[in-house]
Parts: sequence; C-alpha cells; structure tokens
Amino acid sequence: MRQDIIQAPDFWDELERNITVKVDAALGKGQTTRSALATYLRDLEIKARSESGRRQTIQIIASGRSLLGDRTRVGPSDGPFSRTS
Repeated sequence: MRQDIIQAPDFWDELERNITVKVDAALGKGQTTRSALATYLRDLEIKARSESGRRQTIQIIASGRSLLGDRTRVGPSDGPFSRTS
C-alpha cells in the first residue's frame, strides 16, 4: 500500500468504523475469535502509532483491545500517545 493512502484521513476514518464493528461482533464469540482479533488490533495499534498521528484512532484500537480482554502494553512508554493504553 502506498504511503499517501495509509496516511489519508479517509483511510483512518474507515478503519475506526471497521474496528468498532469487528469488536462488537467478536464480543459474542468465543475466546479464540476474541484472541485473534486482539492480536490483529495490537499489530494495528503499533502501525497506527507510527503512521496515523491521530490520537482518536489509537484510542479506538486500544479500547477495542481492552474490551476483548487484551491488557498487553503497546509502544514505548515515552513515545507519542504513550498515555492512551
């Protein structure tokens, strides 16, 4: 994916909506489904922290992981948005 597409506001807006839908759906599923989505969201959060620059996106991802039961810390404790998770 090209860098300008990744950083486009529309990309992150759509991603936020998709995360909300996926987390809502996974809450009614078993632990295997929730765990797989939490792992995906953890990886996505790392990517978003380095590329989006949008605190809202980071918070939505972190909140989704929390709802799924994932308490893993992501990112450096002194980096951008370090107080969102």
